[in-house]
Amino acid sequence: MSETVSETDSARPRRSLARGAVLALRTAAFWLLLLGFGGWVIDEGGEVTLESPFTLAFGAGVGCALASIYLGIFLANRD
Repeated sequence: MSETVSETDSARPRRSLARGAVLALRTAAFWLLLLGFGGWVIDEGGEVTLESPFTLAFGAGVGCALASIYLGIFLANRD
């Protein structure tokens, strides 16, 4: 019952920096895609323009999603 903090930490697998980056990219992709698509739907004009911040958010979300997929595949094949 008297485990020290170092024993508890050593029993837990460590998350690498790259795996944390994949998680951050996935989270950013989800929220950016949601923001971009939601902005298009809610926008009064209903017209998609390239200068719109919603288009930029959606594009950044697609970029984050593709980067997280690529990085996830790279990490899986590294083992």
